[in-house]
Amino acid sequence: MSFFFFLESPFSPRDIKCVFIAYANVTCHWTPGEDAQPDTNYTLQVNQTEHSDLCHSFQPHCSVSVMTLYRTYCIQVFAHSNHHPTVSSDMLCLNGTDAAKLPRPEQLSLTPESGQARCLRLRWSAPKNFPLNNENVKNGCLLYQLQYGTADQSTLLDVDLREELQCVFSPCTQYTVKMRYRYKHTLSHWSDWSPTATHHTGVEAPSSVPQLWRTVQPADVAGFRRVTLLWKAALEPACTTWSSVQCRLEDSMADLDLGDCTNLRLANSSCHLTVPQHNCNCTLTMFNSAGSGPPASITIPSQWQTDQRSLVTVQVASLNDSTLEVQWTALEFPTITGFVVEWCITESTQCRSNPYWHKVEHNIRKTIITEGVKLNTPYSVSVRAVYGAMSGPGLTVQAYSRQAAPSAGPRLYVAQHGCLNVVLYWSPVPLALRHGFITNYTLHYQHEDNSTRELHVAVDWEEYTFHGVSGLYRFYMKAHTEAGAGPDGPVLTVFLGDLQQNSIHSSLVKAVKYYSSHLAKNHNYTILLCF
Repeated sequence: MSFFFFLESPFSPRDIKCVFIAYANVTCHWTPGEDAQPDTNYTLQVNQTEHSDLCHSFQPHCSVSVMTLYRTYCIQVFAHSNHHPTVSSDMLCLNGTDAAKLPRPEQLSLTPESGQARCLRLRWSAPKNFPLNNENVKNGCLLYQLQYGTADQSTLLDVDLREELQCVFSPCTQYTVKMRYRYKHTLSHWSDWSPTATHHTGVEAPSSVPQLWRTVQPADVAGFRRVTLLWKAALEPACTTWSSVQCRLEDSMADLDLGDCTNLRLANSSCHLTVPQHNCNCTLTMFNSAGSGPPASITIPSQWQTDQRSLVTVQVASLNDSTLEVQWTALEFPTITGFVVEWCITESTQCRSNPYWHKVEHNIRKTIITEGVKLNTPYSVSVRAVYGAMSGPGLTVQAYSRQAAPSAGPRLYVAQHGCLNVVLYWSPVPLALRHGFITNYTLHYQHEDNSTRELHVAVDWEEYTFHGVSGLYRFYMKAHTEAGAGPDGPVLTVFLGDLQQNSIHSSLVKAVKYYSSHLAKNHNYTILLCF
């Protein structure tokens, strides 16, 4: 047996990593020294109990033959160069199994388990000359990984394959599965993947209660109301699923006409029907070829029912351009079973029949909403308390995820006038053009002598009176949000004339001359003459 003994230096190899292949060899890789010279060559020395094996290489890796994993090996790398004495790495001593790469599994098979659609029984066979016996495997000396996937995605999972039954799958899904293992040691290496096996999991009946909600339109002249049923269900999309709706009068239990709430498939999440003025109960049940799930129920209150009020405040804050945080306070009623948060673009048809909605538990007072949320858009956000199958009235606030300056200004009009005064009022900026909450207005006016002034007007004012004015004036307004001022609104040009008997002719001539030379698009012109 031969041993080399040398000291470490900046030329010494470091970070030795070795892979033992049973009945074949050990291959080691290392990092050259920090100051390794271009002419450096290496000797890998693998010391066994009886002898030492050597391998020479100009590359930072080399292999020597080994016949067993069940032995302690001491490994060292020597660097030779004409520029320095021979130097060595630290010695690495380990059992061959610690850094082994085992041969890959063979004959992987999958079989279904009766009544358990989410489970597959997985069996595998060890290859010939497998270095571990069955007792080693049963005692847990291996770590396992399972890779299973569909056509769309793949999942890598650490599992214990001493248990054949693996319940990590989804029902009604075609899976491709493969496995690998390694010896339970930090220096060991994963085997290559086994051959793949394919199987289709079975059908599972729906197991969770769907979330069921509704919107109710005002009654028509005959007393009938249009109802939209809305639902959300945690279903396996791969399983073909149907929905069944049943609605009855609460008093007589007579079935109601279901409208378009029939022949519903998985893609449906709402339907419409017409109900009379009285209390009605509706149930929604999800089912497939394996059976039906637990039903969800909701009550459509009568037209005359007075709902219990429990909401005190609702506040909405923007977290970013597509996220709103909704918080609320409510009176503590033991009958409250949850809350429903609804939101929609203000004044849209969506608000009447198909708002976004989200149910939360009775002890929750805050939620995050993102669905359909866009910047610079007004949303009506409401919260309702739920009492079992009943619900209370909503408390609604308006919110923006982010505000911008308005894209239009208010339009001005003359409300009334006298000989030396005029009262102006304005129409609000259309909601879709506000892009935020209006904080205030600025009213600009210019006299015929080109002197210009502006007034700051509170947002709750509806008109403004000018006193002691006469002659030609141009008025326009701007609306402001927290993001800034919008553009000028349409210009209103007003001629205020005092038509005493000796000045009628000159005043009219002056007004006509002005209007004939200043007519412009988006301007309103008004002649106000005082007799």
